[in-house]
Amino acid sequence: MEFGRVSHNLDAINFTLPPSHPGSLKVLGEQKAKQVKVYVGCPIWNDASFVGRIYPSHARPSNYVKYYAKQFNSIELNISHYQQLDPLRIQHWVELTPNDFKFFPKVQNLISHTPILRQNADVMRDFLNNMKHFGNKLGMPFLQLPESYDSSKLNDLLSFLDDVAMSGFAIELRHQSWFKNEDILKQVCNYFYKNNLTFLLLDTGGKREVIHQRLTSKTAFIRFLANDLHPTDHTRINDWIKQLAIWIEHGLEEICFFVHSPTNALMPDIVTYFIKTLQKETGIKIEAPKMNTPAPIENKLF
Repeated sequence: MEFGRVSHNLDAINFTLPPSHPGSLKVLGEQKAKQVKVYVGCPIWNDASFVGRIYPSHARPSNYVKYYAKQFNSIELNISHYQQLDPLRIQHWVELTPNDFKFFPKVQNLISHTPILRQNADVMRDFLNNMKHFGNKLGMPFLQLPESYDSSKLNDLLSFLDDVAMSGFAIELRHQSWFKNEDILKQVCNYFYKNNLTFLLLDTGGKREVIHQRLTSKTAFIRFLANDLHPTDHTRINDWIKQLAIWIEHGLEEICFFVHSPTNALMPDIVTYFIKTLQKETGIKIEAPKMNTPAPIENKLF
């Protein structure tokens, strides 16, 4: 994830999370859920740096998905953003992963990254039909809108969402104008809430203005751009755990937390820290990745 990536002066950035919006607690319902589902993972499995670290040394690319699914319970499926997935390919992935594994596909860029969304309604319906091949392993798909898509496109966005049945999706907005106008932001949040859409939470160093802390469903879907185990990665995750613990007490039912980092080999370490800290603070148990080798010590960011 390049959006908001920072390669220097990390200590000068104010990584403090904004306070949770009061409306978030109303959305949650103020009553703790009996069970909280947690899905944590990376945006890729096809990376040679995982071989020997979390994959066996004999792992081959054709089996990476199988070994990835032994270490994580979900994946942010970025490949669906760049190409249409063949149903046979999806079926192959489904067969290689455990019954409780979940895929979280990103909507194809030929749909999301065009000036006018509503003209792509038919293509979006094709995407939705294709996602059915994941069966019960389909997690929450998400629509990421580019930074160029600003709040002047509000009517286009709502028209598109009205035209295509996308209940259960997450939506990521990136242009700062969505967050500077309280009336527009309120309209977006109300629409998402009424239509069972999750307002995705994006945490990246160079774009602090897009962290809105507003829940529109009982799911917290967080995309986290780390900085290769810089100390601020840990303090930021600590802050997220504190926020999630509050939301859990008020009725949060699902957490989706996906880690990006400039050095792919370090993503499992960051996921592990999140999992262990979440368990310590909330008691929620998830299997952490089992590393065969320590994290690479070379770090060019600090």
